[in-house]
Amino acid sequence: MKKQTIVAVSMVALLLAAASPFINMETPVYAAVQGEAVKAEMKTLAQLDKNVVEAAKQAMQKQASGVPIELDRISGENADCWVISAKNNRGEVLVTKKEGKVVFVKVTLKFNEVAANLQNTVTSTLKGMDAKRAYVIDSVERVNWEKENVWQFNGENVSVSIDAETGKVNTASLRYTTQQMNAKVVDTAQKTLKSLSNGNTPGLLPDVVLVKDTQRHWDQVWSFMDSSRTYSIIIGAKTGKVVSATIFNEFRSDNYVSDEDIPKVFAKPFYTKEKAIVAVNPMMKKVFNLDLSGYNVSSKYNAYTFTKKGKPTVTASINKKGVFYDFTVTPENGLIN
Repeated sequence: MKKQTIVAVSMVALLLAAASPFINMETPVYAAVQGEAVKAEMKTLAQLDKNVVEAAKQAMQKQASGVPIELDRISGENADCWVISAKNNRGEVLVTKKEGKVVFVKVTLKFNEVAANLQNTVTSTLKGMDAKRAYVIDSVERVNWEKENVWQFNGENVSVSIDAETGKVNTASLRYTTQQMNAKVVDTAQKTLKSLSNGNTPGLLPDVVLVKDTQRHWDQVWSFMDSSRTYSIIIGAKTGKVVSATIFNEFRSDNYVSDEDIPKVFAKPFYTKEKAIVAVNPMMKKVFNLDLSGYNVSSKYNAYTFTKKGKPTVTASINKKGVFYDFTVTPENGLIN
């Protein structure tokens, strides 16, 4: 399973999903370190090359939809980069110390400051997911770096991410409580949780997220998680069927393999076609009411794909012990809902 996804989404998943470029950044505040107050020394903007400062400002201005940007101060650093913040909480820019290269930009805007077509996309997407609900977008972030180039719209219990190049929605999410939901869907999630855990879990979290995710081909799905955060259950919002499940404990601690190590660890297929079906079929029957007998099997590293003409496609991943822990069922039309 990729850590990046990620994200986020449980954004609830959702999500997300990408590693923050501000990891290990020091900020100019007092911190208690072994009982002593220590203040990190921090340069001022005046001490930086003026061309670097101007490049940082222009990088932010380019993403600001015409809203004037003024830089404020250096607000953080690590061994390689400076974090420069704009005035009025308008965002940050990350600049390398050696080359003076801008590697990350985040500009914070108000909803009414972005282009009308973006506002319309957000509004129509959310209304398409739940026409009865009222939405308020509190903040907009324009984020641009090597792993992301997006418009991120956030509000209370609502989030929409739009690809900045295409203008299309990447993800959208609405948060609910189980009390607000159709009791039949909640019951399906509870029964699925019981099957996944063999009854050994305290129950579902009270929060549920309605998710739209283009990359995962999730048209609209409900995302549930148990209170121990061991199991994730995805149910189609239109079909009411379980379409995905993840057992996180099977990919934690000793079973964890980083994305970088997966090609090496799983260089040779763990299972033959026949043995893969034997290993995964009990879970598919119990949770998804689907028998994979007669399916074709292909694999790439730890990911196995099961296909059969006229039947849904199943993708499932194994840990290094060969235990399947992540399952997704995709209809023939490719749209999970």
